[in-house]
Amino acid sequence: MILYFSATGNNKYVAEKISQVTGDYILPLKKLVREKIFQLTIKDGENFGVIMPTYWEGLPSIILDYLQDAKFIFEGKNHYKYFVATYGCDYGNILSTAQKEFKKVGVKFESLYAARFVDNWSPMFYLKDAEKNRRAEINGEMETAEIAQKVLNREVGHTLPDQMLAITAMAAKANYNRIRKTKLFTVNKNKCVGCGLCARQCPLDAIEIQNKNPVWIKSTCTLCLGCFHRCPAGAIDYDGCSLRNGQYVNKNVTLDD
Repeated sequence: MILYFSATGNNKYVAEKISQVTGDYILPLKKLVREKIFQLTIKDGENFGVIMPTYWEGLPSIILDYLQDAKFIFEGKNHYKYFVATYGCDYGNILSTAQKEFKKVGVKFESLYAARFVDNWSPMFYLKDAEKNRRAEINGEMETAEIAQKVLNREVGHTLPDQMLAITAMAAKANYNRIRKTKLFTVNKNKCVGCGLCARQCPLDAIEIQNKNPVWIKSTCTLCLGCFHRCPAGAIDYDGCSLRNGQYVNKNVTLDD
């Protein structure tokens, strides 16, 4: 089993590539959250992988919230548990955070990996340079291939050190929680085509289509920016500064709606 969360495709790419090598099936966290499935059974001999993007040096709120109610049942003892983080600039403290948070629900990872892809935090990073994006994708693809082989071999002990002090990581998380407010999203109604893709893809069902335009019905979200990056009309903006830097999706996968 490979549990993953992906808004723009990088993490789904990693999940699919590992699945192709190991034969393990992939399971989107979005499906579990939407359908309120909190108990997962991992059969004897089955791998259990978790693939998550790095948000503000740590885990996205969607997985942290899910773990509050999650129950993982491991049948038998022959399992290989691993975690993969994707990141753009740095992975911060996500690996140690993942080990700590999953340990609370009885999961201890044998290895923790990280693969660097395009940093799609559009309020800060310029995404209109296709050549630069492709270089980042190639790097991520190479690192993913290496990780997939290590997973296939069930290698243990792989990890990377934290990249910041714990107090700095706490400050980053506090900032993340501060900016997860959906009031920071705006819609250009003259551009919006009313396709509803933003509402369909939102993992927390925080968007409704009202009068053919998206309306955020929850005060906070996980801030995956899937609604922004995947809007075909470029009608959604975040904090008034994202569109100028461009949108990004990994075209090597078919994204879930």
